[in-house]
Amino acid sequence: MHGRARRLAEVGYPMVVAGLAVAGAVEQKAVFYLVAIALTLPAGIAAVVVIYGGYPLIAAVGGIWTPATRPDGSDAAWLTTASATLNVVALVLAAIVDVVLLERALRRRSARAGAAALPHEGAGDRST
Repeated sequence: MHGRARRLAEVGYPMVVAGLAVAGAVEQKAVFYLVAIALTLPAGIAAVVVIYGGYPLIAAVGGIWTPATRPDGSDAAWLTTASATLNVVALVLAAIVDVVLLERALRRRSARAGAAALPHEGAGDRST
C-alpha cells in the first residue's frame, strides 16, 4: 500500500497545483497563483522566472501581428489567454520537477541506507 499511496501523491500533487493555477487563470486572482508557487518550491522559483520572463516575450511577439492592448488599456484577450496558459504550464511543470527531484532524493537515500547495511570487508567473525 505504501507504494500505491506514494504514486497517488505523485499524481495528485501536480493535479492540485494545476487546479490552483487554472483557478488563478479563470478568476484572475493572484492568491491562487501564489499558493501554487508556494506549493511548488523549490522548482516554483524557476516557474516564476518563466512566468515573468514569458509574459513580455508573448506580448512582444504577438504584438507584431495584433495589438496587445485594447483601447481602454487592458490586455487583449489573446494575451490574457496566452499568459494564463503559460502560467498553468509553468506551474504544473514545476510540480512535476519537484516530484522527480523528490523521487531521486529518496532513491539516493535508499541506496545509501542499503550500502550502510552491507557488512564491511574484513569485519567478519574474528573469534579465535
